[in-house]
Amino acid sequence: MRSVIIFLLSFGMMIAKAQDTLMFDRINKHVYDDELFNSEAYSDKAVVWSNQLTAAGTWPDIDYTSKAISLWPPGEHLDRLKALIVAYVSPSSKSYQQKSLYGKILLAAQYWANNRFESTNWWHNEIASPKAIGVCLILMKFGREKIPNNVEAELVKLMEKGNPYKMTGANKSDIAMHYFYRALILEDQNLLAAAMEQLLFPIQLVDGKEGLQYDFSYLQHGLQLYIAGYGEEFIKGISKVMAYVHETPYAVNKEKLDLFEKFLLETYLPIIRSGYIDFNVHGRGISRPNILRKGQEVGILRQMQLIDPAKNEVWKKGLAKLDSLETFVSDDQSTHRHYWKGDYTSHLRKQFHFNVRLASNRTNKSESGNGENMLGKNMTDGVTNIQVFGPEYYNIMPVWEWDKIPGTTTRDYPDDQELKEQWGAVAVNAFSGGVSNGRLGASAMSVQYDGVTAQKAWFFFDKEIVCLGSGITCSAVEPVVTTLNQTWLNGPVVWNEKEVLATDSLIRNVKQGEYVMHNRVGYYFPQATKVGFTAKEQSGSWSRINRSQSKDPIHGKVFKLWFEHAVGPINGSYAYIVVPGTERIEHKKMQQLRIWRNTPVVQAVEHQGLAVTQAVFHESGTYQIGKWSIQVDKPVILQITKEDAAFKLDVADPLQQEKTVNIHLVNKKEKVNQTVYIVLPQAEYAGSTVSKTIRTDR
Repeated sequence: MRSVIIFLLSFGMMIAKAQDTLMFDRINKHVYDDELFNSEAYSDKAVVWSNQLTAAGTWPDIDYTSKAISLWPPGEHLDRLKALIVAYVSPSSKSYQQKSLYGKILLAAQYWANNRFESTNWWHNEIASPKAIGVCLILMKFGREKIPNNVEAELVKLMEKGNPYKMTGANKSDIAMHYFYRALILEDQNLLAAAMEQLLFPIQLVDGKEGLQYDFSYLQHGLQLYIAGYGEEFIKGISKVMAYVHETPYAVNKEKLDLFEKFLLETYLPIIRSGYIDFNVHGRGISRPNILRKGQEVGILRQMQLIDPAKNEVWKKGLAKLDSLETFVSDDQSTHRHYWKGDYTSHLRKQFHFNVRLASNRTNKSESGNGENMLGKNMTDGVTNIQVFGPEYYNIMPVWEWDKIPGTTTRDYPDDQELKEQWGAVAVNAFSGGVSNGRLGASAMSVQYDGVTAQKAWFFFDKEIVCLGSGITCSAVEPVVTTLNQTWLNGPVVWNEKEVLATDSLIRNVKQGEYVMHNRVGYYFPQATKVGFTAKEQSGSWSRINRSQSKDPIHGKVFKLWFEHAVGPINGSYAYIVVPGTERIEHKKMQQLRIWRNTPVVQAVEHQGLAVTQAVFHESGTYQIGKWSIQVDKPVILQITKEDAAFKLDVADPLQQEKTVNIHLVNKKEKVNQTVYIVLPQAEYAGSTVSKTIRTDR
């Protein structure tokens, strides 16, 4: 009997081990399929790199002594090794399972195993290199000949870098990813469980920490907006691993999957227009070439088809949108969102995108670091991204005049000024926020930076955006400007529908009601003002904004439009209306937009056609705004929308510190006279919109 029990136990252990092996084999196959699907570009390069490899296992053009921070040359060795391996294990490759290629792979792998290359940037040492090694070793499991055990062991030892338990957000996921690869290579169940726990840990909402926020923005590097960049890495890494482990005991649970999909579908993908993402959400990454063009999202959506096949129609629609070069020909998108945690507003329409990046003493301003984004000092001061076609700002950053970033009010220096703070600094201003009903809304911030103060506000009325500035004050010697846009020149610049501007540069005093059209975007001036304009070639280089990039000169023609506030403005102001996605501006529609107030205390606009009034109250008090008398006892941003026999009131606290607000509303024509007591959202929802319905006496 005892021998039977021992036999059954041994047999059970054998079955369990076989099942474990099958699971590891299945996951490895998922990794293999994914890497080959995304490595088609390697096929031609692999032949060249194989021929260039020396007998020592090195490539002559790689500087193996370099410790560079950004583009670290030794890392190229692992990229090329992977290319050789892909060519060796891919059935579609001409070099498939060739013994001569295997010999080259072994030389290159042995050379890396015998050395200890390190960058002065921890990211290469603790994330990039261990992940690259892991992918190479897993792919070689599908070769006819394997990496010898002793070489594999040396390479696995080099993967033991970084501690995911000490990291947050995307960095945690990235380090956990190579723990995951190491677990697959070693077939270590305990390590796999630990890696999966850390990989999926960032799929949670956090408050006051880096990662996925309660407004579904993504913050990293000290609560800095990074929906792309680190947020993108979060999406890539987690979607990849979820696809690898689907239909295994490690598959993601529904709660985390829902959170992940909400960020992907409602935040990240919507701000990609015709393949190009809003430059506001990429942090210091905007100083890298080609960063705004998005293509790998196709692979992410294909992975989501495996992970959540119940949403297959959603994923197919997303794939069709990403694969199309057309501008939303079939996607009638009309959403407005303010991200109260990220200090970011997105206003999306079928015809255009108009997004704004703000800052406050609750978020970090744009960062410089590792020699990147050297001139981005004003990148959080009300920066506007206006896209009709998609690539309006694609790779324009090397030739930008950086004190005329779209939407900002800044000092106009003779030369662009470098951003001194490394890795971001918390903004000074407390006032920053937005109100939204999901389709329309208003946002505002108080700029207090670089000697300039200003109250800036944006009022989003479906197809028109009213942009106001007040209280503009600066005592510096440089003139102050507000930039309406600085984008690639594409087609003629037309003034008042009649005059095609022949000159490439001018300063003009414009009259009320004049407007400028360029590239299907109209800029309407509701009051007389002084405007500067250029449409000519600008030059620069990637190295002037990113020290690791090329010094080769770059040239391109740029459209630039701005207001001149002159030197030493005191309580200056501006007003303009942007109408994107159109060929001409209709004056009758502009007359429906009434700017009732634009002072340092109150900024308010009414769209009479939509029956919507929006107001930014920087101080408490009683104010007449059109037919409304509005009294507030706290600074708030509000929106009043007429409905059937009622009005909807949307309110947000831009200081994120009030518990309640009393709003007394009087509109004699509509028979409204009541005080609305509003309990404001607290904690992680402080700053979000709360709504009330106001019944009329009719």
